[in-house]
Amino acid sequence: MPFHRISQWTGGFFEDTSLTKIRLEVHLGHAGEPCPRLTNEWCDTDDEEDHLTEGPWIPLVNDPRMTTVVDTSGLHSLMIRFCKCTDALSPDMQLLETGLFPASFTSPKMAFTFAVLDDFLLDNLECGTSAMNYYSKLRRITSSVFPHLVPDRYRELMRVGRQWRQVKQLKWHGFGHEKRKPKAGELALFCPACPQPGVNLNLSERNESDPAWLYSRSLVMDGNFKAEHLYPTNPSDEVALTDGLGFMVSDARYKMHLSQAQDIVQRSDCNNHRAVNQANASRHKLEATGIGGCACARHGCFVPHSMVDFQKGERQMNMDYALCQALGYNTDGIDWAFTFYDINCQYNKYLSKRIEESPYLDLPWGMDIIPGIGLWHVHGHQDKCYVRYASNFITGAARIDGEIMETLWAPLNIISPSARGMSTPHQKECLDFQMNDCNFMKMIRISKFLCRKFKEAVQGVQDSQYAFDRLSETAEDDTLVKWEAEAVAAQDDRLHNPSSMDIYEQELHLLNRQAQWPASEIHRGAATWLACGITLEESQLALLIDVKKLGKRPTDTQKVAVTFLGDELNTCDHLDEMTEMLDTAEVDSIGSSCEDPDGPNDKDRDDIPVEFNPETVVIPLPSNIGIERCAQWGVADLVLQEILLREGQANDALHAIRVNLADKAVLFRTTVRSAKSQARSTRAWARVHSVDKVIHLNAQIYSKCRKQLMNLGADDLLTKYRPLEKADLKATTVVADPNAHGQRNNVLAWFWSIDVQGDSASNDWMNECGHFTNQSVPVPC
Repeated sequence: MPFHRISQWTGGFFEDTSLTKIRLEVHLGHAGEPCPRLTNEWCDTDDEEDHLTEGPWIPLVNDPRMTTVVDTSGLHSLMIRFCKCTDALSPDMQLLETGLFPASFTSPKMAFTFAVLDDFLLDNLECGTSAMNYYSKLRRITSSVFPHLVPDRYRELMRVGRQWRQVKQLKWHGFGHEKRKPKAGELALFCPACPQPGVNLNLSERNESDPAWLYSRSLVMDGNFKAEHLYPTNPSDEVALTDGLGFMVSDARYKMHLSQAQDIVQRSDCNNHRAVNQANASRHKLEATGIGGCACARHGCFVPHSMVDFQKGERQMNMDYALCQALGYNTDGIDWAFTFYDINCQYNKYLSKRIEESPYLDLPWGMDIIPGIGLWHVHGHQDKCYVRYASNFITGAARIDGEIMETLWAPLNIISPSARGMSTPHQKECLDFQMNDCNFMKMIRISKFLCRKFKEAVQGVQDSQYAFDRLSETAEDDTLVKWEAEAVAAQDDRLHNPSSMDIYEQELHLLNRQAQWPASEIHRGAATWLACGITLEESQLALLIDVKKLGKRPTDTQKVAVTFLGDELNTCDHLDEMTEMLDTAEVDSIGSSCEDPDGPNDKDRDDIPVEFNPETVVIPLPSNIGIERCAQWGVADLVLQEILLREGQANDALHAIRVNLADKAVLFRTTVRSAKSQARSTRAWARVHSVDKVIHLNAQIYSKCRKQLMNLGADDLLTKYRPLEKADLKATTVVADPNAHGQRNNVLAWFWSIDVQGDSASNDWMNECGHFTNQSVPVPC
């Protein structure tokens, strides 16, 4: 009611006015009734002696007895009467009991309603609204025509906003009725799902058989250079309200650590990472170039009292302090900690040495740190870093990408520009409040999030287990035992020797398929005769593909090339011999060896003049003649021999497809992506198209081979040799590049695991591919 806007009829129009001008006054301390000890009389504000605002009308009264109250509806001038009784509270406490926060605690003449302070904090959280913009909005609400004439109380809003933020945090964390002062990090929320002994975990009930990773802490480390801060104008006037009580570390101890820590520039044995090269880069006029710290790697909650500011770049001394503070937060009794950092291959080398040499750094006793690199940043490292530090190869790391902190910087980046010029304590308090709200939103949504993730993990375990079992079925028991022993030994030794994980690194040696039949010493046996027919059939497929590519208007060069291939096939001695044999047999119902789906139907064949086309000649093989006719001719034994040769042909075609798919993936990785000019890009794509042509040819050969096996009645082999789908012929970096982004959920096509034991015995790259696939099923959390 006191903040209601009214209008007064002037005889010609309604004019906005104030409740104060109709003698509204607010009495405190007696349930709205006047205090009996009040002595001053009411002064009519409509008197000529009143100091009203001159010029355009503003709904405020310039009277020294008035109290300016800021509400969501704008600024108001109210006559507030305080209680004058001997046992009455101080004026500031009387205002607080009424729901008004005084701008001064000695002689309050201005107050903010709790509603407007809550609204300001909410606008700051959700919209990133600065105090200046918010107060400008209130001035326009007060007077939309002349907002510049409304008194400027921006500084008061800044000060009261800080106090209100502190009061809210003390209340939310249980310090509203306690005299005990909060300790470091006690005014901050943390992840409810991560193990915290004494909070959500009782280690006394832990089973000895439980693996150590089941009670581990997963952290991700990162820096943000958007949260800059200028040097303060008056450092002596700065007052910290929640120093070290939230997410930002305590200022005094952190500065002592920085003053004694030695900044040693280490040479990187990995790629040139910007975080390493620019660690000592400083910028003028900036007290802090950014912030960095730790967060929960699984659920994305900031760790209390683990955020630090950078004086130059992302130096190790800064991140060391943040990591030690994060690992010391509610971790009593936890033995393992997974840490994911963009440059962990360099950062973790001398971490233990730096901690031992600093009196301000400490780790929980008995805790082992397992380093890792996020699945996105690891692709900017050398290939060896992938198997050593990617979460896919860390037992117990679960299905995490180690990049979740990149998403947490987004809301902080919204308020960072407005906090750039604040005082140092004020900026840290704003960041603390934003991070605390981020954790709060994670907490209230985590139940639905975990349920959805659990369903996805259950399905993922089934898919992974199916692919794992399918791979294991094709390998011998001795090979599986060997692989498992090597994997266990590597995991046990990775903490002290990361290079032990190099057994997972794939070193592909691409093999080119050379299916060449000897041109001389042709044996006249049945197997040789069948093999020659199959070879001719493959040549027909290659020629038919080239013929179909001619189109309606082929060029002279294309015509010459196709004619040359046709002449070579036409002059082949084996084709002449088999054609003569076919002419002596009844082949009316055999059909073409290489059928053209666009060709004429049977009714129109008699009207077409006979023309010899070598690509469409029927090869007199048992698969073309038919099983029954072979039995009539007394050559039924050739059916079994062709089945054996067709099985070898299918294996050769699949092997060629696998090798060329891997070759294509390598070309994309090493040639296409690195091409910086148009000429290099054209040559790179020409090589890719050449490989595509080979893949297409072998796919046609395999499809024809499978069709002939169907004609031969080899149904038992058809379950092994499945039909080729278009998606199966897509090049994947899972095979050619272990350092590949986005491959965690990919499943290889069926022909990659059709004969693991045979491939392992004859090909080193398939053996190492088995190492890559033979991993433990990810933990569904």
